[in-house]
Amino acid sequence: MSLMSACSSQVPKHPFLPWDITVHADGSSSVFGVHLGADSLLAFKRVYNQKADLAIFVDPDQKMSLEAYFGNMQVGALSAQVAIVAQTEPGILKEWLGESHTSGDPTPTGARKYPLSDQQLLKAQNFPIESITYRPSADYSEALIRRRFGQPQEIRHPKSENQYWLYPTKGLLITVNNAGRDLFQYIAPNDFARLKASIPPDTVTSH
Repeated sequence: MSLMSACSSQVPKHPFLPWDITVHADGSSSVFGVHLGADSLLAFKRVYNQKADLAIFVDPDQKMSLEAYFGNMQVGALSAQVAIVAQTEPGILKEWLGESHTSGDPTPTGARKYPLSDQQLLKAQNFPIESITYRPSADYSEALIRRRFGQPQEIRHPKSENQYWLYPTKGLLITVNNAGRDLFQYIAPNDFARLKASIPPDTVTSH
């Protein structure tokens, strides 16, 4: 079932480009027209008038998350796949899974995906946005990334197919893929440690 299927808002005039990041005094940030940690999933949907698939994901380590997948969409003049992780109340996902009558669907990452009931969807759409994952259709060169985002504070896996470019003061982690499309992950700068912890271990660091 789709999330928030009806909305009268128009696509914003401002393009909200991926390098347009505003960092606030409290350590939070705004990107793509929404304030991370403050604006809700519904607020993002209203900005872009875009449907989303909202579900609970449980990874192999039993970590649970509530994610909204917007699929391919226009973000200003650019096309990208967008997914959002929501901030959830303690214990609520465990409670909702207890009410589920399915065993979940497997996903390519090894996690299992659990759909939400209509009542759960109504509540979930008002949860704040924790992080945004943005995968552009266009392939960004390393030179373009440096020009638009600046020099990363740190690069991990500098010689591998997937390099991890860290911008902690922006709350941004870019996975630079030498053989495919890059991945941009946004979170409030004061929560950047969560993104950093997601980088695969045993890395070599380059400045």
